[in-house]
Amino acid sequence: MANPNLPWKFLTYAQTELEQLPGRTHHWYTRPGTVQSDSLVFVRAQLAPGFSHGFHKHPEMDEIIYVLSGELEQWYEQEKQVLKAGDAIYIPKGVIHGSYNVSNAEVDFLAILTPAKIEGPMTVEVAEEEPWRGLKA
Repeated sequence: MANPNLPWKFLTYAQTELEQLPGRTHHWYTRPGTVQSDSLVFVRAQLAPGFSHGFHKHPEMDEIIYVLSGELEQWYEQEKQVLKAGDAIYIPKGVIHGSYNVSNAEVDFLAILTPAKIEGPMTVEVAEEEPWRGLKA
């Protein structure tokens, strides 16, 4: 069900749903319950230096990460690459990945996930399991 307090077509940065976690800020533009769409999740995120969204997977969702500014050490299973402004990665559902800010500046990026309406959890954290724990020890 769409939130009647949010516009259906236009959404300003100030109207996003703000979520703050240690070293991470999320500005939710679309997700179930915010707009009239069960097919799309869209979030703008910032990672402070030294912070991350450690190894995890989205069992039922595909994801695209697009870097707006900064440098993001992006893992795709056991392969990593530094993404910079304008770079992106596509992550199919169920693939373990992690996003790490190993620089001295904030990283600002967009994440787009689909579909929005799923049966199970959106995210399953695996950073404390092997072999993932040993990759970023």
